[in-house]
Amino acid sequence: MPRRGRHRTTGPVRIIAAAAAVLVTGGIVVAAGSASAHTGSDSSDGSGLVSSLTESLGADGHDEQGSDDSTDQSSDDADGQSGDEQSGDGQSGDGQSGDGQSGDEQSGDEQSGDEQSGDEQSGDEQSGDGRSGDDRDQDADQDQDADQVRGGDGGDAQAQDNGEDNGQDNGGDEEQFKGRDKASPPDASDFVDIREVEPGSGGGRGGQFSAAGTFRVDCGTNADGAHRNSDNLVLGPGKRNAAQHVHDYVGTTATTFASSDDELRDASTTCTDGDRSTYYWPVIRDLNGTGPDAFDDGGGLDGNFGSILPASSVDLTFHGNPTEDVVAAPQGLRLATGDAKAVTNGDANANARWTCTGFEDRTTTRYPLCPQGSKLVRILDFPSCWDGENTDSDDHRAHIAFPEDDGSCADGTEPVPALRMTLTYDRPDGRAFALDSFPDQQHAPETDHASSINLMPDDLMDRAVRCINDGQTC
Repeated sequence: MPRRGRHRTTGPVRIIAAAAAVLVTGGIVVAAGSASAHTGSDSSDGSGLVSSLTESLGADGHDEQGSDDSTDQSSDDADGQSGDEQSGDGQSGDGQSGDGQSGDEQSGDEQSGDEQSGDEQSGDEQSGDGRSGDDRDQDADQDQDADQVRGGDGGDAQAQDNGEDNGQDNGGDEEQFKGRDKASPPDASDFVDIREVEPGSGGGRGGQFSAAGTFRVDCGTNADGAHRNSDNLVLGPGKRNAAQHVHDYVGTTATTFASSDDELRDASTTCTDGDRSTYYWPVIRDLNGTGPDAFDDGGGLDGNFGSILPASSVDLTFHGNPTEDVVAAPQGLRLATGDAKAVTNGDANANARWTCTGFEDRTTTRYPLCPQGSKLVRILDFPSCWDGENTDSDDHRAHIAFPEDDGSCADGTEPVPALRMTLTYDRPDGRAFALDSFPDQQHAPETDHASSINLMPDDLMDRAVRCINDGQTC
């Protein structure tokens, strides 16, 4: 699905983001990233803040990052945020520090000196509602073909399909994280009142389950933010900050870009019954909030501002197949759903489904605006037709597919327990929330995605299979 063209503005945003981070560090909260950036707001467009911050920072106001490449690097510290929407917003205090990341995982020095020189931006500014036009630039979409690949053996042919990058460079500082000049807040057209969505609509792949038989695993919600990073072990193994956005994790507590299955098995877990699988998804942020990651990879450096909203509930339930019994999933099986680059890749792998509590009979690929008392819900269905042999594949998807329209698995594949993640949030009022994303995906709701690696002990998996095939609820 080609994405609507989107206007890009970065110059004033960098000034705001840099100053906001300084102010937050000094104990002053700058909350320019609010619903005021969206259609219908009466707030200003932030131009006064831009002017005052420019004057106070002076010509050298961005040179405090301590890098030899400070001229280019500092200009990119907060690419893509509108002047009235994202200034100063970062993660909550439980965000990126000491939360399960390796020592070099989130360092801010990984940009090449020539990364974003010239900023690639026109002189246009955004309108008060966060946009100067109705849609995103088609040019931005076309430019992304070259942005999909960042290295790795054989990764060039796969990066676009994966949505995350396949680079195997172990996060070397010479790696350039592209697209940061294209970061932008979500568009007003990305939102819809859930009451305007037709019942029975939404579609999406997966979700064709047997009438009975479920197995639920309890792994908590990561409410304290103990395990977050911007890696993606399933779709970007070996590459630090492969996601360029922050993931929430439950399950094994050791998941980083470099984790082996043995390391994951040896770590502690947030799940009951000894399940050391890893389950993760991109965070949602409250754009009214602020946090400490304005200059961090995955945070402000990649256009993700605001305080992280913890999920109020995380339901991880495995379902049966409607046409035949399921078989045990093998240890180490990689699973991915959705496409984090659906804006530029189209809908081949996209699988976003959003709804609100009380309106679960209707889903949408847009951010739903829920009525008072209703919570925001994300539904993430995973593929469940395994090739019977491989736990991974070159594109990290081909070894396990979604069922056919009737729920059956294609010839040559067999059904394993089908995972559905249901994530629920107490969201802020209005449009002041957004999904973390790659910067050039501009927080589009159709980029929602999630991943998992099965590391259930064999006896636990066997129990799940028996429970599902016997039609029990466990």
